[in-house]
Amino acid sequence: MKKSFLLLFASIIFASCTQPKKDAVSDVYHGQTITDSYRHLERVEDTTVIDWIKQQNKETITTLQKLHHRQHIIDKLEAYDQKRNFKIRRLQVADNGFIFYLKRKANEDVAKLYYKKGINDKEIELFDPKDFQPELNTKNQINYIKPSWDGSKIAISINHDENEYSKIIVQEVSSKKIYPDIIDHCKPTSIAGIQWLFDNSSIIYSYLPNANTKNRNASHDSSSVVYTIGKNPKTTTSFSKENNPEIGMRSEDFPMIYVDHPNTDYILGIVGGATPFTDAYYITKEELDQKKQNWKPLFKKEDRIKSYHIDNDSIIYMTANNSPNYKICKTSIITPDFENPKVIADEKEEEVIKYFMSTKRGLLFSTGINGVATKLYYINKGVEKEIKLPKPYGDIKLYRKGEDILVVTKGWLSDIEQHLFNFDTETLENFNVFPDKFIDDFADLVVEEVTVTSHDGAEVPLSLVYKKGTQKNGSTPVVMRAYGAYGVSMVPNSYYPFLFCAREGAIYAVAHVRGGGEKGDDWHKGGHKTTKPNSWKDFIACTEYLINNKYTSKGKVAIWSGSAGGVVIGRAMTERPDLYNAVIIDRGILNTIRIESGVNGANTAKEFGSIKDSIGFKGLLAMDSYHHVKDNTEYPATLLTTGANDTRVPQWHSMKFAARLQEANTSNNPILLKTEFDAGHGLQFTKTSQFESIAEALSFAFWQTGHPEYQPNEK
Repeated sequence: MKKSFLLLFASIIFASCTQPKKDAVSDVYHGQTITDSYRHLERVEDTTVIDWIKQQNKETITTLQKLHHRQHIIDKLEAYDQKRNFKIRRLQVADNGFIFYLKRKANEDVAKLYYKKGINDKEIELFDPKDFQPELNTKNQINYIKPSWDGSKIAISINHDENEYSKIIVQEVSSKKIYPDIIDHCKPTSIAGIQWLFDNSSIIYSYLPNANTKNRNASHDSSSVVYTIGKNPKTTTSFSKENNPEIGMRSEDFPMIYVDHPNTDYILGIVGGATPFTDAYYITKEELDQKKQNWKPLFKKEDRIKSYHIDNDSIIYMTANNSPNYKICKTSIITPDFENPKVIADEKEEEVIKYFMSTKRGLLFSTGINGVATKLYYINKGVEKEIKLPKPYGDIKLYRKGEDILVVTKGWLSDIEQHLFNFDTETLENFNVFPDKFIDDFADLVVEEVTVTSHDGAEVPLSLVYKKGTQKNGSTPVVMRAYGAYGVSMVPNSYYPFLFCAREGAIYAVAHVRGGGEKGDDWHKGGHKTTKPNSWKDFIACTEYLINNKYTSKGKVAIWSGSAGGVVIGRAMTERPDLYNAVIIDRGILNTIRIESGVNGANTAKEFGSIKDSIGFKGLLAMDSYHHVKDNTEYPATLLTTGANDTRVPQWHSMKFAARLQEANTSNNPILLKTEFDAGHGLQFTKTSQFESIAEALSFAFWQTGHPEYQPNEK
């Protein structure tokens, strides 16, 4: 059946011999010559390159639209969405108890902003993004919200037409009045967010002067700006490279002003970027109004501090310093001693401390085990207790709600739940904001957590979700994912499209490879820069485990990731193309020795390394999927998607990789490239676009892995 379908597409696939003309460029890096046959594809505004992209799009879209059962997936996702009735995002609780959230109803494509005065109060609509600048005739989406401490106002970030940059407005909650100023050149979803000052009259945001999707240095020279409502946002105080030359910031650094809570006497200035640890400085809150602030050093990257809270004249913080699974410590802000702090919670041998929150009544912290199980602890007057959970969870996050702590839980088969911690009974109380919400217990699915021995003996966690009764006879298709970068963990998350894979008879697998944070700071460092090969070798080991233990077999494995996860997927397929039948990479990093030549390159180099030194170059070359494509090789079917306005990963990573694969591939498997001209780093703007892109990827994966329901009908 599959072969007949390939013949159906033969004219399309082999027309992919609209191969771009090779225009080789040779560079010498530390004595080694590297030839780049498709360097000219980086000139994305060249008319010949645009013509090639359009031809690739035409071939890809024609193929994807013919995929069997593609519409079936869209219909199934839509039916489930209707059953759920609504979807909630970005729920936040102000100190006065007001609850703010984004809600998209089943008959809507984008979410609106709502609030409740309490969990038992009626829902009130605050803002509909379609009402923002209607004269521009754009599609708008709210991508970030931040209420003031007292809940009287809310900052709303809006982007339009899938542009990654945002505009910020401020709304008065009681009257629904929108203040006239519109703040532009912002990106709160990925840089610093938005914060409120103590008196609820000013917000802090990151301003990017070069915000332009075509600008290679679009994220450079940002500043953290204090904007007082009603004043000109362009003439306000900021923390920046220009204003604070004594700090020695680099253009690619992100300066951020941090306000922990409204009653603090101190403000932190953070110099961050694409790294888990930062430098920090501080001033008193009175100094912020001065024309020139005297930012005093607090801690450095070398102190390996990940999160922190201010407690009077002290800072409570979580650190990996000599504790790769993290510990919680406390020291003075005025006379800090990060080498010999007071230890509040010691490092745990088998658990990684993930989140903590402190109040006058004690400190709560959560831990992760292999990134897939979690525990909760309470410390009061120096005594630590484990808190009994209502049921097993995969992840717990903690948020402050005045002097209360909001405990937010989720898992592979359990949706997000909110709880309040009762300090008197030391238990979790249900904080059910939406009692009418549809709950799916996923009783037809099972979760299996295993560990896989990698090439060097490391034990890699592997999460599997599949239908009850699935037989281990090698016949089941697998959709397998990984990320493995920046210390980010792939925590359990009941995202329905992936659980839909399991309900369709596949195994949904997540490999928690090194480079992520599932097993602490050492796990991140184990797949970072020169140790990056561990990331894809872990992934390959997990694939072989599934095959050897008859969960699946060769010819039935689809792999899928994007962004920094593209390194893992790209190198797994180039190192072991025989293991995989379908490869899906969305906005992937695939040409690492060129990352510093693209947008956001200097920041990306903090995670992957720099070609400026010989060791960094060797590491980058090892993880470069584009340069590891071999001629005359049978490669698996590949679907590459990219956005022309991506401000994090240049579109030419996918373009060059596609061209090189099409040239080298000797199999009949399609190599498809889809460029979205109006999109950025995979925002999936509306419900419709989300469902369509998911349906394309899943039907492609199921077709290529031989799923019986997704093969073409014989005629």
